[in-house]
Amino acid sequence: MSDRLSRPDTALVFDFDGVILDSARLKRQAFADLYADEPNEQHRDVVAYLERRGGQPREVKFRHIEGHILGRDASEPRIQTLCRRFKERVEQRLFEAKAIPGAQAFLERWAGHLPLYLLSATPETELKAITARRGLDRYFLEVIGAPPDKVTGLRNLLVRRDHAPATTVMIGDSYNDYRAARSNGTAFIGVTADPAASPFPSDIVTTTDLTGLEAALERL
Repeated sequence: MSDRLSRPDTALVFDFDGVILDSARLKRQAFADLYADEPNEQHRDVVAYLERRGGQPREVKFRHIEGHILGRDASEPRIQTLCRRFKERVEQRLFEAKAIPGAQAFLERWAGHLPLYLLSATPETELKAITARRGLDRYFLEVIGAPPDKVTGLRNLLVRRDHAPATTVMIGDSYNDYRAARSNGTAFIGVTADPAASPFPSDIVTTTDLTGLEAALERL
């Protein structure tokens, strides 16, 4: 058994899309589809941005795409319209998306033995609805969505639950997840289906899915 898993003060904080649910690519495609009618070069720029910027709230992504890539006025009504259209495109697909291999089995083994938390950039009301409908909420002491951003959300969780950063592990699939862990002084494990295209520094422990999470924890 991993030293981390055998310690009673260990806490694990999971991202959702791409870590628990195989939905990160699904969401990127939904974003890109909203800009399918843009000129090819701008559409490519949108797709490239989305590939780099996982783990951020959708409002942040839309403001960047509208203002910096397309040069439009990223007004609040425009952003909220895009957010609404995005939600309509992905909601049912999220209820049907497959779990990441090993995710549910890991949660079954460790829920009730260690404090487990879910921390996502998905709006909290949507996140809670998805996890409740899929029966995933029962594994986590808290299901935390946006706002705030992940750096702040993780910091607030550590304080609220009195977890020491040194004994807390963030598990995520995006650089933004890694940044949240680094900013708060917690350990981090990256989930990346293609290690050759990992967004993380070379010294970060990674696993291709959650079947390898216990082994990854042993390597921290």
